Amino acid sequence: MYTVSDRRNAIRPYVLSIQIDLKHNRPWRCEFCTKFARESVWMTSEWLQLKTPSMVSYVHLVCNSEIGECAQTLSAINSEMQSLAGAPPRPLPKLSRNGTKYPMAASCVNCNNEAKESRKHLKQCNRCKITRYCSTDCQRADWARHKVFCKTVKEVKWVWA
Repeated sequence: MYTVSDRRNAIRPYVLSIQIDLKHNRPWRCEFCTKFARESVWMTSEWLQLKTPSMVSYVHLVCNSEIGECAQTLSAINSEMQSLAGAPPRPLPKLSRNGTKYPMAASCVNCNNEAKESRKHLKQCNRCKITRYCSTDCQRADWARHKVFCKTVKEVKWVWA
């Protein structure tokens, strides 16, 4: 019999590994300002104690999750979600920046090409309908990594607030 802790330890690495797959063919903007979104921040609600464990992920596309007004708003949403779930406060994960400029949400998952002409022609994976590529070559080059995520997608529901 698996404990909730066992299930959480098993699912977290998977969630971290699939975050790169959420690419879009539109130049998404930060949900709190008008800058281009470069970070996808995941907040999850888990029901791992159930006979059929489940998890819902809320993905927030933001310009910066650590500095500025957008980061403060995101932190407030995180605190509210935790309190509504009756969970103890859990801080948002800190990104390892080291001067990194993250690719826009509207870029190829393999080569991170974010040129405007490339964004217009991004194609989604035919199987999962989520991950975006600029070419068949990029999709083939990424298949070894992407197939784990691709084979687990059962349903995708995009919700805009």
